[in-house]
Order: sequence, then C-alpha cells, then structure tokens
Amino acid sequence: MEKPLISLFGPAIRPQNWLRLYDNISDSSVPFEIVFVGPNEPDYTLPDNFRYIKSNVKPVQCAEAAARSTKGEFIMNTVDDLEFVTKDALGKLYNEYTAYSEDKLILSSRFMTDGIDASLVCHHYPMSDPLVVPVGGLITRKLYMELGGCDRNLVYCGYDLDIAFRLYVIRGRVVLSKDVYINENPKLADGISGGNSGGYADHQLLNTWWVVDGKIQLNRSQPFEPFIDDRILEKSQGIKGTEGNWD
Repeated sequence: MEKPLISLFGPAIRPQNWLRLYDNISDSSVPFEIVFVGPNEPDYTLPDNFRYIKSNVKPVQCAEAAARSTKGEFIMNTVDDLEFVTKDALGKLYNEYTAYSEDKLILSSRFMTDGIDASLVCHHYPMSDPLVVPVGGLITRKLYMELGGCDRNLVYCGYDLDIAFRLYVIRGRVVLSKDVYINENPKLADGISGGNSGGYADHQLLNTWWVVDGKIQLNRSQPFEPFIDDRILEKSQGIKGTEGNWD
C-alpha cells in the first residue's frame, strides 16, 4: 500500500457509513488512509488503506488512540456522520496548507450542517470570540504530537477546540479553508447522538479551562493531562463518563 500523506482519524460507531465516507474521498489526488477506533466492528472487508481498531473506551480516548496509530505526515480528525462536499477535498487542503509555509498551523475545512453553511456559528467558541476554531482540521502529525494530543479529562468531544487553543498559546493559528467544505448529515447519524449530554459536560470543562467573561483567555486554568499509551485501548483514562457509552 502506498504510504499515506494524509491520515483521517477519529472515534467511530457507525460502520454502515464508513464505505460511504471512503468513497466520498476516493477522488483524492494525494494518498490517504482512514483510521477509526470504536466499539462496533464492520461485517465487511475494509479497503487496504482503511484501518479499524476495536475498543470500548470513551470517544475522546478512541480519537487519541486513532491519532497515535496514523502513518501520514498530515492528520485530520473526522467522525462517521460527516461527508466531504468539495471534490478532491484532501488534495485541495494539502495544497492550501503547504502554500502557507507555516509550521504552527491548523487548516480547517468549512463546516456545514444539513447542507447549510454554519461557518460563522461553528468556527468560533464561544460564538462571540473572534478566534477561529477548527472543524475537521488538517495539521501535521508532528505538530499534533508536540501539542500533546487530546486531554484525558474530555469524554465525548471538544478535544479539537482544546488543541486549537493550545496552538494559539504557542503563537500558532487556525485558518479556514478558502473553499473546502464538510457537511454534518443528520441522515447519517442513525439516531446516535455521539454523547450530547456528555458533550455538554465537556464544553463546561472547556469553559473552566479557557473562557473568562465570554472570551477566550490563552492561559489555561488547569494543566494539560495527556493520555498514556499503557492500555489505551482497554481502559478509559481520566474522567470516564460512562465507559463505552456513546448515546
């Protein structure tokens, strides 16, 4: 198999969507792979450049385990109810990223929900803060590892926001792609929320770390706690929520 240039990684629970996602990016002009970690294994054979790793640990830990298993020079977080709207999205993101010639950069796809552009809403946290945050952000694997990856105290979501703020602390930046869009398709969610109740707790935690008076302050109130490799696929670390529960 050709060595991937871009690795898509993430926590995943809907194997019925995986080949659809794969086909969605199969027009890529750059070599790629997908690495998913989660509790539900597919009942079909995956392509050679699509790896699934079974685990029942919490979703953010699945994301971190997937990221650590990637082989590409660039990595990009995703989930299995998203679809790429733009043709050759990966090739365009790669060309756009490298044109910046910066080593502290996350290049974010532009986010849509149910076909409606949600860039103004979803690329700012809180919404009133001017800093851009990523949704489906392309980053070098080297920079991701230097930033430390996901914090072990998050359970369902928010890890990409936390990583972005840690990037801002070291004077990096997040940039929105000029024309690459991804879409959150509610028809692909299959009734699985991905942890909305747990996600609320994650965002409350992000608020305690980063937000003062409705604005981001780039002085994290609590030290970052990385996941450790030991038994990363076997036992949830940090704040656990309900282990293996994605509802």
